[in-house]
Amino acid sequence: LTSDPFSTYPTMTTNDNPTLNEPFNAAHFESLPHAACVSLFHRTGRTGCGTYSRDVMTGRLLDWTSVVDTNDADGQADQANRRASSTGTTKVPPYVAVMEEAYYTAENIAQLVYFASQYEAGDDYGTVEEGGPLRGVLVLASSSNTTSSSNIQQSSPEPLSPQGDDTASASLTIGSSYEWNANNAGDGLTNTDMYGLPTAYVADSNTADYLRGTASEQSAALGSSGTTSVSSGNVDATVYPSIVSEFNYYMGPGGDVDADGNAIYNSKKCLEWKDNDGEWSPRCAPLGGNSVWSVAGSPLSLGYAGENANADNDGDENEGENDGDNNNNDRPVILLSTSIDSTSMFHDLSPGANNAASNILTLLLTAQLIGSTVTDEVLDGLYGQIAFSFFQGESYGYVGSRRFLKDVLEGFQCTEGDEGVASVYKRKDEANVARACLHPLRADLTFQNLGQVRGMIAVDQVGNLGGSKNLYVQGGDATDGENGFAGFLSEVMVELSANDDGGYTAQASSVNNDDDDGTVPLPPTPLSSLVQLSSSAVGGVVLTGYDDAFVANSLYHSHLDSASSKFQTIDKDAIASAATLLARSAIAAAYQNADEDVDSATAAAYALELLPDPVSSSSSTFGELYNCLFEDGNCETFLNYGAVER
Repeated sequence: LTSDPFSTYPTMTTNDNPTLNEPFNAAHFESLPHAACVSLFHRTGRTGCGTYSRDVMTGRLLDWTSVVDTNDADGQADQANRRASSTGTTKVPPYVAVMEEAYYTAENIAQLVYFASQYEAGDDYGTVEEGGPLRGVLVLASSSNTTSSSNIQQSSPEPLSPQGDDTASASLTIGSSYEWNANNAGDGLTNTDMYGLPTAYVADSNTADYLRGTASEQSAALGSSGTTSVSSGNVDATVYPSIVSEFNYYMGPGGDVDADGNAIYNSKKCLEWKDNDGEWSPRCAPLGGNSVWSVAGSPLSLGYAGENANADNDGDENEGENDGDNNNNDRPVILLSTSIDSTSMFHDLSPGANNAASNILTLLLTAQLIGSTVTDEVLDGLYGQIAFSFFQGESYGYVGSRRFLKDVLEGFQCTEGDEGVASVYKRKDEANVARACLHPLRADLTFQNLGQVRGMIAVDQVGNLGGSKNLYVQGGDATDGENGFAGFLSEVMVELSANDDGGYTAQASSVNNDDDDGTVPLPPTPLSSLVQLSSSAVGGVVLTGYDDAFVANSLYHSHLDSASSKFQTIDKDAIASAATLLARSAIAAAYQNADEDVDSATAAAYALELLPDPVSSSSSTFGELYNCLFEDGNCETFLNYGAVER
């Protein structure tokens, strides 16, 4: 297939000018620009798409509605009669279902799979070794020319409880049964194992229009009695010429289970794979990349600290007072955190405008406001130390935050020498070189010089408030066993929001104890990692753009979560307001002393004195970063900073 349905190709054996209007043989396929649905392996199995084997899977293009059971009574009777009169299982020519993106849901995929299970695949396009006639799915981008799906709510492919019950990350989420994704019709497609069902998304509107029309025409050609439905007509009819699609997307084995019903192929088996010579040769790549963190004020010392002070992070913060040395390991740390990645059913197409980019922009602007307004001397003199953390892999079991916080909270020991090795990272203005560890691999051990984590302020989905000006504070007292500091964070954020010049407010979330286990659910953010790893000794809050459920049409973890989406609007002023509130709250949190005898009003007043001017969405910094995160990932700003050593 080709991306241009009207293009002409070089002279070929069977057709001088083949186009999508003409049939191809195996030598005449052209790559169709697309984004693929890939396979992900986890500890209990796999999710996602892929072919059965390394052989290609080929089928004629048919409209998906023609290869699911009809809801029409006459059609159902016709189906029943045909199946009852057939001897054995009917063989049908292999096909690829073509569907609009609005209809790409777990329910509809299940219908496609069920319908195909009632037939055997013919050998029209080559011998089929495994699987039935359904050989793949093409998902088409909606266009202005399509009206059939215009009134269909775009759903989120995540389940109602993201990283919660019935997912591989359920044990890692605080309040795993809570349905944060209820407003987006979360259907759990991301957790579906579609081994043997390769799937691709076609974004080009011209190509999508052509494929849509071709699939409809070929389905209509198979109908009977004036109908256009294959399911009520002759699905086993052989009609030529046919336009076909070919998938070559083998992504590992699957489908097999042990005697207990557990998937045999999982992430552990994939990563421990050895070749014929017994050499370790993983068949899959770990998810994620690099998390990023830094501190406000003077940089931490590069000296190797060995096992750090957080190995005894039991919530006791009175073990030492700040003696004025900004590198004192006894300075409690207030972590400002967010995730830096998103995901979707099509991993090369995961813009994450609200789910990720809005959070990153908020935290970057927070750091910029603090760093450009408050001197290092003032920041170094605060009781607490402000740290910024951007975690990778949060969409997949909180990979980044769990790894970082486990090292910081429990202490990290390098097994390749007490002081590791020289790191490739260094500061341009220092002769000293940071330390690294070869096993377990850590590119930089400076995190060991952080003090005990006192609390966290996370940020999530503040770019789409659903048309309101309301931000919400999740968590608080319940996250740290009512030790006091998390409750203080919640109070000070609400107190500070009253000073927002743009009319945005922050209020305590209405989410209360979950009925199932009595815990207060937390959104799927790095705060879940902190609370769980510290056994609720350390907690915090999450500043969100939603109250008791994600905002409707926020398209959580959807390929449509972009700034240009017609389904949502990114509120720049909301991001600026969230960044201002986050910066002031961080200062207030760092101002709180060891005895916690500073009330929220006093701490808020101090923060306002240090940070009187808010972040502006019309500033050049905001504009540059917005462009890079929402519009052009190859922007000049990113390219320039990416080429500079730390």
